[in-house]
Amino acid sequence: MGNSLSIDPETGLNFRGFTSYMGLKYHMEEALLEKNLPTCQANPNPPIALFSKKYYNDINELNHNKIHDYCFIGSISSSEEYRKWVIEFAKKYFTHNSIFINTDNNDNWELLGSFDYSNLKLGFCPKNNEDNQSKKIQYRIINENIYYFEKMCQSKFVLCPAGDSSWSFRFYEVLMCKSLPIVDTWHHTYRTKEEADIKYKYILQDRIDEKEIQYEEYINENILLFEKYHMLN
Repeated sequence: MGNSLSIDPETGLNFRGFTSYMGLKYHMEEALLEKNLPTCQANPNPPIALFSKKYYNDINELNHNKIHDYCFIGSISSSEEYRKWVIEFAKKYFTHNSIFINTDNNDNWELLGSFDYSNLKLGFCPKNNEDNQSKKIQYRIINENIYYFEKMCQSKFVLCPAGDSSWSFRFYEVLMCKSLPIVDTWHHTYRTKEEADIKYKYILQDRIDEKEIQYEEYINENILLFEKYHMLN
């Protein structure tokens, strides 16, 4: 496991870092607006993250042909303590059919293998922008981030390491991309107590060889759960 956990003795849950995120507010605003509900209800720390049907459908319209086995597109240095397992996992399991991009744009980065496209600088690191709390950066418009979303849509598995907090926004994105998340621990699959009760299917990174994966079944279960809990019906 990539790091030690601080577990709340009452709930058995780990809420390291923060549970609020401006991107959650921007997405909640769009979801409420779509249903003609007051957007003043939107906030950066909802019990369960909400997304508009339009955003979800825009991802659905991308190419979902699973031509890649594994994928990771993200920063390493921003949360290195919690993401170093990603490097070791990639070295062990990624193949020529995988996609790995360290978005730090570090000129001293040593490529991990034929699957590592970090030197092409195809990724985008929100934290490198001065206005990284703005809607333009946090909302991630699909058409402006086609490569990021389409590569996840085209991958069977996407690595979802923790970041500044024990949860990752990428986890929501991977579910919308209809790929299966790989995480370091169960505690990285939820942001709040309410989300911890949603029984998503995912794979623990140190169990990838041990567990028989009913892939299509898992994906279909996750689709039903996401549409039930993360969208206004």
